[in-house]
Parts: sequence; C-alpha cells; structure tokens
Amino acid sequence: MTSHAIAQGNGAPARSLITQAVDESQLTVLKGDTHPLAKPQFDLGTAPAALPMERMQLVLKRSPDQEYALRKLLDDQQDKHSTSYHKWLTPAEFGKQFGPSDADIQTITGWLQSHGFQVGTTKGRTVLEFSGSASQVQEAFHTSIHKYIVNGEQHWANASDPSIPTALTPAVAGVLTLHNFLKKPDRKST
Repeated sequence: MTSHAIAQGNGAPARSLITQAVDESQLTVLKGDTHPLAKPQFDLGTAPAALPMERMQLVLKRSPDQEYALRKLLDDQQDKHSTSYHKWLTPAEFGKQFGPSDADIQTITGWLQSHGFQVGTTKGRTVLEFSGSASQVQEAFHTSIHKYIVNGEQHWANASDPSIPTALTPAVAGVLTLHNFLKKPDRKST
C-alpha cells in the first residue's frame, strides 16, 4: 500500500502493528506518563482499591506510512491546486484511514477487558477509552494510584509511570488521564 493510496482513502485496511502474542511477563514502561504534580511531598498514600477511575484513555499510534499520508493530506487540504483542497474527513473516515487496524484494536481491547476494564473506542480511532478501579489499574499497568493534596485540593494519580505488555507498544503511544488533575483554562488579565 502506498502513502498516496492511504492519503486518497483507496488503500487496503491498515496493517497490524502488533505482531507478537501479548505476554504479561514482558513489560515496557511508558515513560513520561505520570502527572507532574504527583510528587512525594503532596502524597497522602495509596488510594482505596475500589476507587472508580472513569474515562481513562489509551493513546494509539499510527504506522509511519499512515503518519506520512496524514501529513500529506493535511498539506493537500490547504493547497488550492490539490484535489483534496478543503475536502474534510469525518471522524469515521479519519479512523479508517489513519487509525490502527481492527486486529490491533481487538488485541488491545481484549487485553484491557482481561483486566476487567469497560472499553469503548472513538470514531477517529486515536484513543481507546476505558473505565475501572484503582486496583485494576495497578494490576494492568503496574503502578499504584495515590491520593495527593495540591493547593488544598485532593486528587488521585498514578505514582509512577505505567507499564504495558511489550507486544502492545508498536500500537500504543501512552496512557492519559490516570489522574483527576483537571486542566484549568488560561486566564489573561485585562
């Protein structure tokens, strides 16, 4: 499948990036996936095992060919001389062209479900949303969830970077929202 074919949406389905069986004994740490405010000086200790953790997100990768085709499409959508000029994709079209293969989605979903998580996907297929408990996060991602007090507000977050089976790393970029530190809008003074 050529990059041109992918960009035009005429290519074959995405090829699977996961090529090995999932082995829970072979793990890779997802570096940089701990919130910067999850610091020892704010730590109140381990969160309750039953703490509900809703709407966590596993960020998915695209292949190098898909990444190239996406960048080309984005450029072409802004080029008045291109047949793709201002031709926008729906989320479903985007997911079909630039998201992981169905087999990769099934493998990752199966792994999450094997740890008891409820799993959903987005039409754009850039993330898998999942929900469960703090104990399920600890078992699946090999990191404990702690409570933190920051600026008088109580939060919870993973205490260390999570790990996933190495077989999943070709298709998984990282984990978002293993915490409840909410982004606050920037306010500019007038």
